[in-house]
This record gives sequence, structure tokens and C-alpha cells, in this order.
Amino acid sequence: MIIPIGDINKRHTVPFVNYALLAANVAAFFLAVQSPRPDHVVEVYALVPARWELKTLITSMFLHADLWHLFGNMLFLWIAGDNVEDRLGHGAYVVFYLAAGVAGSLAHVVTTAAPHVPTIGASGAISGVLGAYLVFFPTSRIKFLVLFFMATFTAPSWNAILLWLVMQGLLAWESMNGATTNVAVLAHLGGFAFGFAVALILRLFGKERPKR
Repeated sequence: MIIPIGDINKRHTVPFVNYALLAANVAAFFLAVQSPRPDHVVEVYALVPARWELKTLITSMFLHADLWHLFGNMLFLWIAGDNVEDRLGHGAYVVFYLAAGVAGSLAHVVTTAAPHVPTIGASGAISGVLGAYLVFFPTSRIKFLVLFFMATFTAPSWNAILLWLVMQGLLAWESMNGATTNVAVLAHLGGFAFGFAVALILRLFGKERPKR
């Protein structure tokens, strides 16, 4: 098994917003788990496409189904979020993260074949962060751990992220052709497209924070 564990990409500011988002996701997960009625938390705060509202577009981003779901999302946010925050600035990063999550959720709302199934997770927002990371840092190196051999290697971020994107595309194709999945793949792709487009526009018009 191969998992990403970090990147080689210098930053120039303390990513306190990214730290706060990581902490908020972890805290929300354990608060929900410790709730007397975890199912009620999902009922109230999850996104249900058939009756979505602005509140649940936001609150659903901070809920996760289990520890593995939480761990996977937080790992990608930990790796990519600090550098994207460094490039966008703290305030803009908050807005960007939430907007990417909303974009991903709306993509799921308009494409899902199961509109009454509650949806939770930060994947749409984090996919947006990955889209921006690809634009801002295409040649940075991502570190991977090969668990069986306990060995590490690095690969360019464009290589790793495009591989992830291909996998998401295959999952989406299978889903559209009748395969059953509990992953809101179009939320991932919608968030990624939003993040990539916003970052590309900022680069083209010189609105990103300069490299130092």
C-alpha cells in the first residue's frame, strides 16, 4: 500500500487557517461520535440533495462517516492546504475553501441518482485545494510511503494529482454506468474544477500572492 505523507514545498507563513480547519473537522467528528444520537447529528447537519439548504452545504463539510474517512481527507488537507493558504493569504483561503466545498456539494446535488441519501465529508473542499495546488505548485514533490517495505519516494505533484484525477474520473464513469458506490465522486470533481479554475484565473491575472 502506498500513501502520501507530505510534500517538499517551502512556505513563508504560518498556515493557522489550515490548522484551524483540521482541528474543526477532527473536533466535529468526535463531537458527533460522542453525541447521544449520532444519527440525529447526520439527520440535521448532513447534505440531503433532495432538500438541500445553505446551512447543510456548509455543515456537511465538517462531518465524516468514520475514522478512515476523516484520516484520508485530513491527510490531503495537511499536505496541500498549508501551501495554498500561503499563496492565497489567510482570509482568501477561508473563503476559497468554503466556496470549493459548496461547489462540490452543488455538483453532487445536480448529478446524484440518490437524492434522498445524506452526504457528508470535506472531500469537495479538499479537492478544490488540490486543484489550486496543481496550478500553483505543479513541480513540487509529494512524498509517499510504501507501507510493506517502509520505504519512501517522491513524485511531482502534477503526476500524483493527475493520477488521482484519473481515478476519480473512472469512478464517475462507473457510477454513471450503474455501478453502486457510496462515494460522491462528482462532488470531488466539482470541487477540483472550482479550485483549478479559480487558481488558474488568479495566476493569469496576477492576483495570487507573489512567490518569495
